[in-house]
Amino acid sequence: MLKKYTVTPMEQAQEWHVCGLVMQCNPQKIAKIKTALLSVPHTEIPAEDVAMGKLVVVMQSHDQHILLEQMEQARDIDGVITVSLVYHQQDDGNN
Repeated sequence: MLKKYTVTPMEQAQEWHVCGLVMQCNPQKIAKIKTALLSVPHTEIPAEDVAMGKLVVVMQSHDQHILLEQMEQARDIDGVITVSLVYHQQDDGNN
């Protein structure tokens, strides 16, 4: 299971980070992988191909270090083969 962090609402954050990931997973373990990922606040899985073992994952956080650690923990979930960062955006509180 992934480590839990204090959740800061987006409206209260001074900055906000959004990352898009493509994950290659063992298809037989994809249900458990999805459960672990969806336990992380501000994480969603907008697309998947279960037969191919591929997930598109969006992770968000007010802190880039928390986000990086969550991505590293996702890589360590049993059945995850690769995690590729394909998108990152940082917004400050003035947007």
